[in-house]
Amino acid sequence: SCSALKRAYRDHITAKAGRPVAFVFLDGGPDLLARRIAARKGHFMPPSLLASQLSTLERPGDDELARAFDVALPVDEIVAQALDWLLQLQD
Repeated sequence: SCSALKRAYRDHITAKAGRPVAFVFLDGGPDLLARRIAARKGHFMPPSLLASQLSTLERPGDDELARAFDVALPVDEIVAQALDWLLQLQD
């Protein structure tokens, strides 16, 4: 996993892979993300960096092999949705 905040990063990853790469975009509102970051203990990223990370973020475009998943959902639901999408790509 990685943040791949910018399109150029995702393009670089895809180019280096030499084949299509599917990106699972975990999407959440700033308030929810801030609460979750603040609740983490011993993590390298302080809550003060969230605003700059969100301003840097270039959401995946319609022409990218990416899909957004709402992080407000339970983790098992996100995993099930992402897995379903990834399996559909194999068809």
